[in-house]
Amino acid sequence: MSILLFLYTMTRRRQPMIKAVLVDDEMLVLNYLEKIVGETTDIEVIGTFTDPELALIEIPRLEPDVLFLDVDMPEMNGMELGEKLIQINNNDEMAIVFVTAYEQYAMHAFELNAIHYILKPVDKQSVEEVLNRVYKKKRITREETKTVGEICLFGNIHLRMNDSRTEFMTAKLEELLALLIMHRKNGISKWQIIDILWEEHSMEKSQQNLYTMIFRLKKTLKKAGIPVELERKNGMYKIMLPRVHCDLIAFDQFMDKKLKINSQNLKDFEKAVSLYQGELFDGKGYIWCMSETENYYQQYVRLVNELANYYKENECITQLGDLIDKIKPVIREEDLESIIIECEA
Repeated sequence: MSILLFLYTMTRRRQPMIKAVLVDDEMLVLNYLEKIVGETTDIEVIGTFTDPELALIEIPRLEPDVLFLDVDMPEMNGMELGEKLIQINNNDEMAIVFVTAYEQYAMHAFELNAIHYILKPVDKQSVEEVLNRVYKKKRITREETKTVGEICLFGNIHLRMNDSRTEFMTAKLEELLALLIMHRKNGISKWQIIDILWEEHSMEKSQQNLYTMIFRLKKTLKKAGIPVELERKNGMYKIMLPRVHCDLIAFDQFMDKKLKINSQNLKDFEKAVSLYQGELFDGKGYIWCMSETENYYQQYVRLVNELANYYKENECITQLGDLIDKIKPVIREEDLESIIIECEA
């Protein structure tokens, strides 16, 4: 059967507030734990490991909010892994949960400042309790997470809050946000913004437009549940997006890691590919970011090729077919044909 016969449907949702990593040397147990944790609202499994040595290397990079560590593992048990991670990170924000079939480890677990200790087999109620303790540790409530929106820049630029789409009021407002996010690292001067958005207006009128649009942008984002910080210093504007999911920023963060695909980070690759829902600022025709738009597209094509090759080499035929169907709406015809030919070779 041709791989093109497989169908794919993607349901895009708000990124959960709490990110979890699971470590257990038994694959069946790990898969079960991933299923139970993954079915819990407001928590996302961002990594699973059967090898604690590899987990020790990868967990600081993944920056999870909570770790589920199996206590009884050979070579390096969960207690030892937890101690080493605490030493490496020196970070009280990362919560640790120990998972075991034996109660005698409980005292040692809490000596390591674990937030919870749960017995196998893990159930949903135990995970809910873990989640509540993580929120308590982070001094936030579960209700707060439901007001945080997200910014979507791949494809048609829009905002989302609780899975509901919010359109911008004006094209200028869209482009102003695009400029600020694209220059989020070093900031952008008000003169650069004016030159791009209002070059045909007088300087006085342009500055007034800018101040008005900054005010309206803050108001629009606040209404969408997106907590932004907009700093103005020495004529430079810089946007900061604490606790806000932005597809472009998430994509950049993944690409900056320069990972080589393997079974442990496969889900990271799949999520990175799913972030790309179309060209950057699709249909807007922003001349000032044409080169960046092409650069992001080429990065996306490379990611798709890596993922397709992995599926092919590991005989993941269903996943390969799903991938082909998924990328059809956003990838150029010649690139799609090249990937299909390579997969069917």
